Amino acid sequence: MFVSWPILAFLGFGVFCIGAVVGSFLNVCIYRIPWQKSVIWPASHCPRCFGAISASDNVPILGWLALRGECRSCGLPISARYPLIEALVGFLFLGLYVVDVLLAPRDAFGQIPVASLATLAYHALFVALLVAATFIDYDLLIIPDEVTVTGMVLGLGLGAVAPWVRPEPSAASTILGGLGVGVVGLLVGSGLTAGVRSSFSFLLGREAMGFGDVTLMAMIGAFLGWQAAVLTFFLFPFFGLAHALWKLTKYVGKRLAGVESSSADREIPAGPYLSMAAVFLLFSWRWLWPNWAEGLFEMLHAIFWWLLGVNVGPLR
Repeated sequence: MFVSWPILAFLGFGVFCIGAVVGSFLNVCIYRIPWQKSVIWPASHCPRCFGAISASDNVPILGWLALRGECRSCGLPISARYPLIEALVGFLFLGLYVVDVLLAPRDAFGQIPVASLATLAYHALFVALLVAATFIDYDLLIIPDEVTVTGMVLGLGLGAVAPWVRPEPSAASTILGGLGVGVVGLLVGSGLTAGVRSSFSFLLGREAMGFGDVTLMAMIGAFLGWQAAVLTFFLFPFFGLAHALWKLTKYVGKRLAGVESSSADREIPAGPYLSMAAVFLLFSWRWLWPNWAEGLFEMLHAIFWWLLGVNVGPLR
């Protein structure tokens, strides 16, 4: 069947709604997982009056607007962060729909290939895990294993079952090949981060990065492959630059005023910015890899082996 633009627009709206629903569930995960609480039971309720939130009030975004940001029973203000996260995930899913479906090659008569929908689902799952890790790390400076280890398993498993789903050049053609690419990505992502973490912790005399950042990078490598993991690690400081400057300004201001500073004035969660870098690559990889990143890796590959006195030719 020919897929017309009205149908594609309707599908896009559906993808946004699914993203908003996933965002609503992620709100529960972000709040409960760090405290080792079940994300299934009990149902969502007001923390002050313990009144259960009805199904109509629990509709993503619209429910908060209908309640005017207050509990229906006791009037306790409900943070605007909840609908904002729902909208964020909805728009991220919609963006993935554009990149993975609308801009992807079509079958005959404009049909959407199953592979494009599978890629969309794979990337949407990855983004959902990144959103959970981002807000938990921002709130508490931790990234729970329930998010990252689960992500590693899913990245390895789904990447093996559908070995073609990862972006080039990490796509594979066999289950074993897909599993191998995921394992290499996991090891490179975690190994690179662990090495930098250990080195800077030794030089600074204190922990430079949390171990959750290591497992987060392992998850990113498992989902996207080692090349994307390496680029994620070297791009993430640029996404955190504004936050770092704000922290530095605040720290210097306190020192000049003679106010004692705390460790919180110096700590910056890396997880949110690792996640931002990974999402940026996810959206731009289709153009970034052939137009820039592929040549960069070929050059680094040639330099590495030249330093070892070996001529192995370009990386392919």
